[in-house]
Amino acid sequence: MTRFSRWFLLLVLLLSAGAQWKCGNSKGEHSPTPQPAPGADVLVVKAAPVQRQAWIATVPFSGSLHTLSTVDIKPEVGGRLVAVYFEEGDFVQKDQLLAEIDQVNYRLAFDQADAAFSVAEAGLDRAKVSAEHAETEKERADNLLRSGGITRKDHLAAVTGVKEAESQVRLAEAQVGQARAALEIHKKALKDCRILAPAAGQVQKKFFDKGSLLAAGTPLCTLVDNSRLELECVIPSYQLASIRLGQRSTFTTPTWGERRFEATVSAINPEIQPENRSVTLKLKISNPGGELRSGMYARGEITAGREENALVIPRDSLIPEEEGSGSAEIYVVRGGKAQRVSIKIGGSQQDRVWARQGLAGDELVITEIGPSLKDGARVRVLK
Repeated sequence: MTRFSRWFLLLVLLLSAGAQWKCGNSKGEHSPTPQPAPGADVLVVKAAPVQRQAWIATVPFSGSLHTLSTVDIKPEVGGRLVAVYFEEGDFVQKDQLLAEIDQVNYRLAFDQADAAFSVAEAGLDRAKVSAEHAETEKERADNLLRSGGITRKDHLAAVTGVKEAESQVRLAEAQVGQARAALEIHKKALKDCRILAPAAGQVQKKFFDKGSLLAAGTPLCTLVDNSRLELECVIPSYQLASIRLGQRSTFTTPTWGERRFEATVSAINPEIQPENRSVTLKLKISNPGGELRSGMYARGEITAGREENALVIPRDSLIPEEEGSGSAEIYVVRGGKAQRVSIKIGGSQQDRVWARQGLAGDELVITEIGPSLKDGARVRVLK
């Protein structure tokens, strides 16, 4: 092959390769772009429709029971206990005899005061007799003065005698009153040796036994009346607007399991605690059977009202927010996308929440909030 033939063959090969590259490149420009698999960017979510139903609005609470009547029995006189008629846990009635203090010294003091009273009365009688005699002598002196039988000086002495006798009567009357008061004091002290229950109740604590020496004012025992109890609790301040005096509530205690008891709102503290923005309530409890005891823990709810056409959603649909804010955010499905919506909470009960504002009632609420769920994300509801 000649040199010219070799160059001609090389040129033909180069032109053929260029044509093939251009053809291949043209096909690549017009070929379709690969598409992702259907549903690759769509989140599959669980959702529930908004329910319209009657809602009994409640305010949850927890707290402790306290008795309305706690009485420390303290004797008004001191002495040695000669008898004790109760034990811890006993029920006592009003004016029931609880214990007795030795009366010997108080009996002697009473007898002494009684005798002093008798002496004072006798002194009064004597003063009255003297006053009557002085008055008689004055009348006699008046007659003698008119007839000239005595001098004016003697008459003046008779008048002075009457005045002195009258002052002695007043002094004797005061002494009688003083002796009578002393007698009453000793009479009361003698009576106070018998220690009576000032109110009905149950003996919570007994401090002394028979033979103990007590000083006046020393506690002998403590009585509690569990027939009337009070439940003190706190609620968030944002729920205060729904609370009224007289509202009824129900509660349970660990002691009685699921058994429910009733109470009534009796007091609302006018101050909001700045530390936690809470309000203290007091609920009055009638407990005639005595099942409940002071110090028990209780948990329940106050019935604050009734909403006949409430919009109710699952609690799981709430996006976690600050506790007690009164508002929350949720995701609803609109046009195949997740939309973040703010709502006002009217109340919550177990696994349900009343959406007071923010929903129309025809939405689908997403009930599983995952990290991939964002506002505007494409979603598909799992059937």
